[in-house]
Amino acid sequence: MEEWYKLDHAGKLFPAVAGRENSSTYRLSMMLTSHVKPSVLQQALDSVIKRFPLLNVELRNGLFWKFLREKETRLMVEPESTYPCAPAALSTENGSLVRILYHGNKISVEIFHALTDGGGALEFLKTLVFQYLYLLGENVEDKEGLILPPASFARYAEAQDSFKAHYTSVTADSRMPEALQIPGTRFSPYGHNVIHGMIHASRLNAAAKQKGVTLTAYLTAILIMAVYETTLPFNNENRPIVISMPVNLRKIFPSSSLRNFFAVINIGVQMKEGMTLDDVQGIVHAQMKEKTTKSYLSQAMAGSMKYEKNLLSRFTPLKLKDMAIRYGFDHFGEEAKTLTLTNLGRVDIPASMAAHIESMETTMYPTAKSPMNCAVSSINDQLTITFARNIVESDVIRHFFRQLAILSGLDIRIVSNDWGMGA
Repeated sequence: MEEWYKLDHAGKLFPAVAGRENSSTYRLSMMLTSHVKPSVLQQALDSVIKRFPLLNVELRNGLFWKFLREKETRLMVEPESTYPCAPAALSTENGSLVRILYHGNKISVEIFHALTDGGGALEFLKTLVFQYLYLLGENVEDKEGLILPPASFARYAEAQDSFKAHYTSVTADSRMPEALQIPGTRFSPYGHNVIHGMIHASRLNAAAKQKGVTLTAYLTAILIMAVYETTLPFNNENRPIVISMPVNLRKIFPSSSLRNFFAVINIGVQMKEGMTLDDVQGIVHAQMKEKTTKSYLSQAMAGSMKYEKNLLSRFTPLKLKDMAIRYGFDHFGEEAKTLTLTNLGRVDIPASMAAHIESMETTMYPTAKSPMNCAVSSINDQLTITFARNIVESDVIRHFFRQLAILSGLDIRIVSNDWGMGA
């Protein structure tokens, strides 16, 4: 009998707003020390997907909400054939919302955001790569308990909509002014250019500590200065530069859910002539400290859920609901931010597995109004900063990496997929 699942609270947003210029599909990748063998990767996937049944589903329409239904077809590994974070097959019968890709020594998972967030996707990728190495005959074992055992699916806890479990009705006033939006020329044909900057993780952390801020605050401040200095001629209305940041709520509220469980905070700076990087770092650090407290995030969750809890909205037909979600997303979400920076943090894997992993990448899809986004992750003491963009102009990215190299004194290795560069 086919299983079906309700979308979690955050997951209800993405089907309504997804499209060519907002694929709502992100990517996590691990680079191995040897070329990937597709047949072994397929065996690993066949074994692991039973452990993650919520990823082998298709999206279906109900009267009031969309829902997820177990797929009848097998999830297959594929060679990379297009740009990263391309749209998922939302409306196709048996269309997959997950792609398992290989290219050279890289294994990537691309997941439609309605299914899970970066935290859930990371657990899947770690388990998949561990199983792949095991089937290759490598001597890997999980003494540290960092991999989800194949037969341990805890249906209630891992499939839980944790937003509902931790919901309170106390909301805060979250209205934000319109933020500066980065202008640019869309790639034709449309696609995503991706630039990765790789840097020594612990040395970069030490550079941030010297400034008295977290690594995320350090990178955010440099990014705000890069946006300010490269878009100054276009920001006639002096709009604030706002960096939107997903926060993993599992670190604050008890949850072992493998579905979406995150909140978004906006870190905004109204730039003035003469402001220095130290000024911006101070503002960013203070806002991050305030907006990552349990009480603030609890209010942010409540604000996000109040429309779903409204009795009238619950019984509004799906088409009208989708129109309302799109309006809210455009006017209160997209227009209130300049770009997104997401930091997955340090990825811990078993020591026996680490010798087979070179690096890790996280890629956050750009959108129509956020044509450039940034994602950070680290593994084996190598940190990768990834920019994905759908516009030709790369001034912000070049300025960011140049300033980061100067300020930290560290070497940065840059690689790109070169999408749009030959047009």
